[in-house]
Amino acid sequence: MKKRGVCLLLAALTAFLCAPAGAAAGRQGEAGQIELEVRGPAGMALQRLTDGSVSSKCSFSEKGTVEVRSSEGFAGLYLIFDRPALWTLVHQDGSGEARGQDGFLHEYLPLERPEYRVELVLPEGAVLCEVQAFGQGTLPARVQVWQPPCERADLLVLPTHADDEHLWFGGALPYYAGEKGYDVQVAYMTNHWGEPCRPHELLDGLWTVGVRHYPVVSEFADLYASKESLEAARGVYDEQAVTAWQVEQLRRFEPLVVLGHDVNGEYGHGAHRLNAATLLKALEMSGDPAVFPRSAALYGTWQVQKCYLHLWPENTVQMEWGEMPLEAFGGKTALEMAAEGFACHASQTQWFQVKAGGRNDCRKFGLAFTAVGPDGAKNDFFEHTDRGSER
Repeated sequence: MKKRGVCLLLAALTAFLCAPAGAAAGRQGEAGQIELEVRGPAGMALQRLTDGSVSSKCSFSEKGTVEVRSSEGFAGLYLIFDRPALWTLVHQDGSGEARGQDGFLHEYLPLERPEYRVELVLPEGAVLCEVQAFGQGTLPARVQVWQPPCERADLLVLPTHADDEHLWFGGALPYYAGEKGYDVQVAYMTNHWGEPCRPHELLDGLWTVGVRHYPVVSEFADLYASKESLEAARGVYDEQAVTAWQVEQLRRFEPLVVLGHDVNGEYGHGAHRLNAATLLKALEMSGDPAVFPRSAALYGTWQVQKCYLHLWPENTVQMEWGEMPLEAFGGKTALEMAAEGFACHASQTQWFQVKAGGRNDCRKFGLAFTAVGPDGAKNDFFEHTDRGSER
């Protein structure tokens, strides 16, 4: 488990760093943020909901209602929760709308017509960080309008922790998701519910580098192993359960290409090692309906075409992220965008940085599994795949 940052001091810095590149503030036709009046249960510090910080929040020990008003009609609401919650939006005409089924922490809700008053009916246990409203027009780039997870992914990326996707996989996300517009799904082996700032950093980082499909986060907590080794990780995680989870992701998203960790755990991290080891097993198992039959019944079976692992020593490729200027990000390179994505993880930046070169060079990968033969050009994870053809 990585060291924890001091989340309360980092939220404002993270918000500043994580506006996507090339998105100039105050664009013509941009939807302006609207000043709100917020009312709710007596004794609750409701000013926390409009202070621009995810670190200040309102917790509901019982079911409660928050009334949101403005003298200016708003066309949409942007809500930030600390945990997924099922809640109800009550419109100014009294009609109700069930929300929260997608489980998004950061959610933009467009309204059919501008409204001046709505109510948020929140369940016991809900924790709400922010309520923002916007007028008509193009939303500011910082507002995250997430799509559901992919039905079928071109690329499935499997980090262990929030921030690994930028540190070890470099420019893969900005290049394939942001620049090329591929369907990219990120699925994290562990969660960080015990560190409240990190789920928000995770979403901000993905949004910054152009990922638009909401990530999957497992039920496995980020646990500490006394020694940074594979055996230590096996001592704190159920390896069979992790392997079943890996197989389920492959079957659910039917990716053409998968991207995973170094088998030696980059800097030796046991959970990284376990992630890579179980992924290699899962690649062989996902096509067999007799193995983990529950996910086979839900999703069918699937055979991945290619899997690359960071620093894999065979069939090597070096992706020159630093030499890839991306039109989608105003000419910044894939490596620069990876660094910007990582900067959103303000609780981690004092210990790590995105690097091209050195022991854990984020440009270096190897083709660890292939059903379509070896690479030839060695400059594209999708060489020889079905990308672009009818699937």
